[in-house]
Amino acid sequence: MINDGSIDTLERPEREKQKNEQQADLNRDAVDAEWEERQEETDGRRVEGEETKRSFFHRLHALMQVAGGNTRMQLKQARAIIRNRKKRSIGDATALPPLVKPQNIAALLIALCGLAMVFLDHSSPIWARQLPVAYHNIFEVITDVGKSDWVLIPTGLWILAMIFGGWQPRAFRRKMAVSYLTIYGSYLFFVVAASGLLAIALKWNIGRARPTLFDETGPLYFDFFAWEAKLSSLPSGHSTTAGALIVALALIAPRLRWLLAVLGLWIAASRVIVGAHYPSDVVAGIIIGGAFSYCCARWMARRRLGFAFDSKGGVQPIMSSFSASICLRNWRAAQSGSSSPVQEQSETLRAN
Repeated sequence: MINDGSIDTLERPEREKQKNEQQADLNRDAVDAEWEERQEETDGRRVEGEETKRSFFHRLHALMQVAGGNTRMQLKQARAIIRNRKKRSIGDATALPPLVKPQNIAALLIALCGLAMVFLDHSSPIWARQLPVAYHNIFEVITDVGKSDWVLIPTGLWILAMIFGGWQPRAFRRKMAVSYLTIYGSYLFFVVAASGLLAIALKWNIGRARPTLFDETGPLYFDFFAWEAKLSSLPSGHSTTAGALIVALALIAPRLRWLLAVLGLWIAASRVIVGAHYPSDVVAGIIIGGAFSYCCARWMARRRLGFAFDSKGGVQPIMSSFSASICLRNWRAAQSGSSSPVQEQSETLRAN
């Protein structure tokens, strides 16, 4: 029998068709397996994302609970302090010094502002314009220090951190340092903010023309209750902030009072050099801000909040430079993990 290959030729397409079907099945299985793997990876990522989201919200919830507990504790202590304010008040506190009595402050304000208006205000804009450009560039930088933002923002953030933070369980000296930093920070925040608001209320209602209108109106043009920026020269807001800050920092750190006074006076004088205010505006701002800070410090000293009265009736900080240095050394020792000299001495005494 002759095999001419016709049977093989007829069977070959069937085999190839079966092979193609098998290959297609294998490819389909591979695609299905790959799709299932991708689906599993996607589901795994989704689960991980959901777990991460849950953990984030759990942490946020726990943090809010801690902050809420700290806030409630701080408010409770604040209410206790307010309730006991009469007990802490000193009954035999010394009277106000003659210079800072309200009537004498008003007399000083009128006298110095009047002298500045008569002898300085009419010539200061002309003199400021004749200065070289380099002077104006330098004092434009100096006058920005008189802005209240750089004082209010850090002190405000510190106050919020102390309200929501849990610093009560700390060691005694660290807790004492944090307490006094919070008291003095709150004092700085209040005197700068409140004196600034007082200056804004006065200047917008007094309505004195700024030196930019000197050629048109002269130095003594007033338009009461005008409520315009160009008519809000008296008193100077920057000078009020400088005066409040000078006196506040000088009361907190008495050793630096003369350095602070010189720096503050230059900040106030920069308002005249840049042509934003008259000398009488600057004098009024310094007196208002300084008197406000001193009266607030006396109110706190009467209740022994950060300040106290000395033997002569003056105001002094309760935390002296010696106490501050001890707290600072203790803080550094705690950060480095070593023992401070005070802790070593106390441990030695206990051992003996």
